[in-house]
Amino acid sequence: MLALALCPLLLPKIWHKFEKLILGAIGFWTLFLMFKTEGSVEAAHSLCHMLVHEYIAFLAILFALFAVAGGIYVQFNIADSLKNNILILLGGAVLANFIGTTGASMVLIRPFLKLNHNRPYKTHLGVFFIFIVANIGGSLTPLGDPPLFMGYLAGVNFSWTVVHGWLPFIVAVAFCLGIFACIDRFKNKHSRSQRKDFAIPVEGGINIALMVAIVLVTLFSTKISTEAAFKLMGVGISWQDILRDASYILIGLLSLRLTPKQIHQIQDFNFGPFKEVARVFLVIFLSLIPLSAMLKMGTDGPFSGLFNFVNNSQGLPIDVRYFWLSGSLSAFLDNAPTYLLFFKMAGGDAHHLMYQLPSTLLAISLGSVYMGAMSYIGNAPNFMVRSIAKQSGVEMPSFVGYIIWSCLVLLPILYGISLLLRNF
Repeated sequence: MLALALCPLLLPKIWHKFEKLILGAIGFWTLFLMFKTEGSVEAAHSLCHMLVHEYIAFLAILFALFAVAGGIYVQFNIADSLKNNILILLGGAVLANFIGTTGASMVLIRPFLKLNHNRPYKTHLGVFFIFIVANIGGSLTPLGDPPLFMGYLAGVNFSWTVVHGWLPFIVAVAFCLGIFACIDRFKNKHSRSQRKDFAIPVEGGINIALMVAIVLVTLFSTKISTEAAFKLMGVGISWQDILRDASYILIGLLSLRLTPKQIHQIQDFNFGPFKEVARVFLVIFLSLIPLSAMLKMGTDGPFSGLFNFVNNSQGLPIDVRYFWLSGSLSAFLDNAPTYLLFFKMAGGDAHHLMYQLPSTLLAISLGSVYMGAMSYIGNAPNFMVRSIAKQSGVEMPSFVGYIIWSCLVLLPILYGISLLLRNF
């Protein structure tokens, strides 16, 4: 995991040239350690469990959202003014709660960058889009971001995050938009838009219906039986897994089939960003297997100090520490399994957490979602937005440069939110 985080940072040229080789080396090294430590049977079982219940499910919904969003062509025939940019980012943050951060990012990032292609300075556009739309924007519903959906599957009420998370959502988005406005006004103060007409035409209507289908599949898949239809390497595969993931793949394929070719051509649609995310997150999920196993050992495992750190002497959780630890791991690991790890560390009982320890559950939820924005590998849409922005000719920060941006912009507001958890 450290190699995944540090190679793009310390060795950017080597990473760019040998990315596939480095990822393969990390993956094979992890597999070697697993098979050596656990034996072939247990290691194969862990690997199969990860592929079936985590990676394939992650990739299936990502494929559906990427394909469907790529078939929706939105044009912003409006002035590339500061006010309009703020409205687009705000609208994207709200939209992310209904179609997910990945869906909202894929629908809006291309037209957003195209609208601003004449502006002298554009780096902040991609950076704040990742902050607001690709991460913070998905913090209100289980449909918004994978960690909250994992909580929903574990028993957290659908509306719980809206009730408890709306105020920090408003505070965080408003703060980010304020910083964005200051940077945009200073860097592009001499920029004047020549566009006078006002219209936002949308093409690819069939994909809007397919996006609704993705939402419905996500909502109603929890009603399907979780009993194993069959087993593979000792891992039970339920009808819920089969029908949900097959539905996502079918929706994605229907989108590719039904979307007019000119829409894909106009948007320069290709699977480059999807393939890059798939490669990186396969190794992330693989590397999480031994980490998860060690964390599940609790106070009897190598992370016993971590458990003692996040709970007081009476065994009760310390909210601020849950917030920062779940967030810190989410910045460099996938935030969905990170959420689950700390959810289980806090007891794993959704009813107890919702009503007896709401500030703890909120700390885990906000930490996992918000701090996914701290690095490019914290959340899948981050990588996609970065890749699409670079394809569009927008200069994006390096790995370390982006972390500097996120620390300067996000850490102050995150610190404030961590101190006010019990008031939300």
